[in-house]
Amino acid sequence: MVEVEVLQGQREIGGNCVKIRDGDKKLLFDQGLRFSLFKKFYGARLRPSGPMELREIGVLPPYGELEDVDALYVTHYHLDHLGLLGDLPSGLEVRVPSRLGLTLLEEWYRDSPDWLAYIPPRYDLQVQEAEPLVHDVNDVIALPISHSAYPASSYLYLGSDETVLYTGDFRFESFSRVGEEGRGFFEFFERESDMRVDKLIIEGTNIGKPVTPLGKDELINILRRVFSLNAPLLIALHRLELDLLAFILDEVKAFGRHAILASSKLLDVLEAWAPGLGIPLDNVSRPLSLADKVSRIHLISPDEIRDLSKFVVIADLLDLVDFARAIPSELSLKGGFALLMLSEHESEEATEEAVALRWLGRLGVQTYRLRVSGHYYPHELVKLFKLVKPREVIPVHTEAPELLIDLWKSLK
Repeated sequence: MVEVEVLQGQREIGGNCVKIRDGDKKLLFDQGLRFSLFKKFYGARLRPSGPMELREIGVLPPYGELEDVDALYVTHYHLDHLGLLGDLPSGLEVRVPSRLGLTLLEEWYRDSPDWLAYIPPRYDLQVQEAEPLVHDVNDVIALPISHSAYPASSYLYLGSDETVLYTGDFRFESFSRVGEEGRGFFEFFERESDMRVDKLIIEGTNIGKPVTPLGKDELINILRRVFSLNAPLLIALHRLELDLLAFILDEVKAFGRHAILASSKLLDVLEAWAPGLGIPLDNVSRPLSLADKVSRIHLISPDEIRDLSKFVVIADLLDLVDFARAIPSELSLKGGFALLMLSEHESEEATEEAVALRWLGRLGVQTYRLRVSGHYYPHELVKLFKLVKPREVIPVHTEAPELLIDLWKSLK
């Protein structure tokens, strides 16, 4: 009989780790960091001494849970799912949604002076790309899904007597051609209408939260109202939110403005996938603060900017604040607007948001918080349940698992 054990993430947002046992076979889905616990022990000055301490405290799954598994499947590259690939048993088979995305992580963290250096995989791991829609040797099918980290996968395990679907984190509505890559999940179940899902392991980030269901149409209306103002405009995005970035770049160009990408990691992500996804880069520049990067994107100087109301500055949250602080006096941001379009749950971003709000306010910028969620909204559950028809639901990545179960029972 197929057994499912939620090692982490059953009653909290983040830190997902799910173990599947089926006879002699053992699979692990995600092995993320528990940021809710991480923040209780660490801060700006007090940092982890290493992976062993993180596992002892419970921020990461116990090492023993990793030693006997046949393979580890990672849904996407947020650290609350990826964890530390540099602290895994030798020879472990690891399946990831993209080798290219993993290469970026290696470049970002390989030379870190602290625990972040353990994010890239060890040299002796068997890291393979989980090929979409292919039944692999472990009886797992990777299903592309749209999320605020590109690319992302859910995983369907075809067990000996039961089928298990682990959604990972996902949202129903995509914003650009990038997000449409994640239609594989829905197209699979629409095509395989007789597919039986015995156990659905589903995230419930927005369950029980008073979030505004902000979709593409609402977002377009808000952006166009703000873009029409003759004022400087700043936009904060998560560094892996390629779907939303591509959408915003299209809107920036449509309104006759020019985009300045002021975040090193966001720039890496855009350049990595722009050619394959057909994302145009002709209306994008990078500031002098990123002059040391090897890039095809135009390097723009303050002399070329002159009037900030003709531009839209896009960056990761803290990079956005750094850009704003470094603005020359003749390019004042006063009277400008900032859109904090951060797609992840507030428990992982609240401290940074508070600091950013103070700085932007000090610089004379009016801030709006637009939570364009990387996760589905509760009212959309009915569509999912009709699609996959689960016999059992196992909530993860949520602070309200009982509510999710109640919704499933009422909707089915």
